[in-house]
Amino acid sequence: MDTEIEIKFLVSRDINGSLTDLLPPCQILEHDHRHLANTYYDTASLDLRRAGAGLRIRSQNGDMEQTVKLAGSQVGGLHQRPEYNVALSAHSPDLSLFPASIWPEDIDIYALQQELQPLFCTDFVRQRWLIALNGSEIELALDEGEVQAGERREPILELELELVRGDASVLFELAEQLVQGGGLRLGAVSKAQRGYRLAGLSPMPQLQPLEPTPLAPGEPCEQSMVALLHQALGHWQHHEEGWLSQPGIDWLVQLREGAALVHHILLMFGERVSLRVNSGWVDDLLWLQQQLAWLDRAQMLAHLTADKGHYLRRLDCRKSLLRLLAGQQQNLPDEQRLRELLYSPRYARLVLGLTHWLYRQDWRAGLSREQQSRLLAPVSELAAPLLEDSWQTLRHSALGAEELTAEQYIQQKGKLRRTLMVGLCFSQLFPEAERLGFRMPWLDILRGIEDLDMLSPLPDLSEQLSPAEAEELEQWLARKQGFLLEALEQSRRQALELTPYWR
Repeated sequence: MDTEIEIKFLVSRDINGSLTDLLPPCQILEHDHRHLANTYYDTASLDLRRAGAGLRIRSQNGDMEQTVKLAGSQVGGLHQRPEYNVALSAHSPDLSLFPASIWPEDIDIYALQQELQPLFCTDFVRQRWLIALNGSEIELALDEGEVQAGERREPILELELELVRGDASVLFELAEQLVQGGGLRLGAVSKAQRGYRLAGLSPMPQLQPLEPTPLAPGEPCEQSMVALLHQALGHWQHHEEGWLSQPGIDWLVQLREGAALVHHILLMFGERVSLRVNSGWVDDLLWLQQQLAWLDRAQMLAHLTADKGHYLRRLDCRKSLLRLLAGQQQNLPDEQRLRELLYSPRYARLVLGLTHWLYRQDWRAGLSREQQSRLLAPVSELAAPLLEDSWQTLRHSALGAEELTAEQYIQQKGKLRRTLMVGLCFSQLFPEAERLGFRMPWLDILRGIEDLDMLSPLPDLSEQLSPAEAEELEQWLARKQGFLLEALEQSRRQALELTPYWR
């Protein structure tokens, strides 16, 4: 058995000519080109996939080899999976050639063998470099070809860095060097996963809200922090992949939510981890959120212009407003600019830095005994004080005042989001009924503030309307804001009287 440790990049352009120029000083031990044809097998009911396994036959230069990859781990673009390889004399899979001990006890290998069938293929040319760097050997593989499922085709252009021998940190050092040239994005989806999707055997990415992470009250803070960060990064990369396959604002909003959650988790656990958390990639987290700050405006414009301006349907000046709002939408970042962001050196460095930090467990470096003790303390001891602090911050903000204007409500949107995010992180530690009874009114208030903020692009348009249209818009806005403020005030007063569920 081998344990595959590799970093996978998706490539946005031809880097063949510049790849070796980006390499640090190293010794190139081997360099070759290979044509690899791969057929992936499973049963009609996808028994192997459900068991977390993948089976393929690879043909190259007349030789054939079958490989089974078992369930492993994936974080960022780092993939670690145990794999078994066996030479074949015929292009037909034979599960009996693998060690019997690798299969789950509930799998009948003989029955599975009878039901195996080819599902999809990958066919690509691999340009390969085996290099020696800092006492380690790493294989670089630039793959160019396609995934094939029936009549469907999807291009492959990937760069993989696999650790052959030595220290995985050298793998990351090499990756950090390569991303400086741009055009690389950490890939969380394997060729096999792409094949299952192309064959219609696995669903395409779907929009997902942030969900609570399963935590237990007695588990150590360190374990909880890692679980939360893995889920946040997974949410981020899932929606990155979703946007690239079917671009839309909602994907980017959820991508930003995942990145914001990573940042918030680091702040929550900051006193318990090493100061080495203050790495360059932490600054890059803030940079990314700033790069996506325009999304709030984009959501407002999308809402106001949806269905030919259905939201504005009662206004006689609707057509004038739609024309002006469409002009603002033209000034938003276009698809090409966003692709450049996701394949930029700084974005790749951010995801790579976070992945490396998680892999190497850098938060433990140089910890004092007190910090080590606090990191091993039950997460329940951290959750309640954090929830109380965020609640007190909220109560002493404008949201705890006697009365708020529309502008004051909108100014508190970010603070309320962060408070609710703390609650989301630790929600599984508390009884559901009490938790939801407290959170739901505040979630309704957040939605109300967002509805109020949706009107923000309209007042500035008055100057570009005729006097009659401007007067109509002003009166309509006053009615809308008045209704929303009345509902918000009533909900807020009731929510402030609730007893917190963590006390």
